[in-house]
Amino acid sequence: MRMTATQRVDLWLRHATPIALTVLLAILSVVPIGVPGYATVVPAYTAMAAFYWAVFRPDLQPPFALFLVGVLQDILAATPLGMTALSLMVVHGLALSQRRAFLGKPFALAWLGFLLIHGLSALLIWLLASMLVLQPIGPEPAVFQYLVTVTLFPLVAWIFVRMHRYVVR
Repeated sequence: MRMTATQRVDLWLRHATPIALTVLLAILSVVPIGVPGYATVVPAYTAMAAFYWAVFRPDLQPPFALFLVGVLQDILAATPLGMTALSLMVVHGLALSQRRAFLGKPFALAWLGFLLIHGLSALLIWLLASMLVLQPIGPEPAVFQYLVTVTLFPLVAWIFVRMHRYVVR
């Protein structure tokens, strides 16, 4: 049975949802909300998306699209070009390499995996940022951002699960 044009468009939109959601999160990450200092500690929503979709639907989140989302976020946030893209590539690559360890296991294991993988990524970005300015940057904002990110991961993952079940299928 051949698919109609409407069915093909529907399927394409469903498959585009993970990247579209990641783009939306990248944009929301740079929207000012009026809280002083929020821009330096905004949760890494795109890293959460990179991890979740790499584990549960890697076919719908190609690395080049994720890289472009990272570059877009760097442009919008006025951060050094490629930092977020590199971070997303690290999270995606490590999550993909450990995918089988997370599938079919309790959520706590995936959360622990995100905690470790995003921790490595955050450390790498902090080191690179320190090298760019030729001196160590105070780790407090990076540590706080990391803690907020891993604390919010279950809530954001719950949203991703709902999107995965009811939209992406």
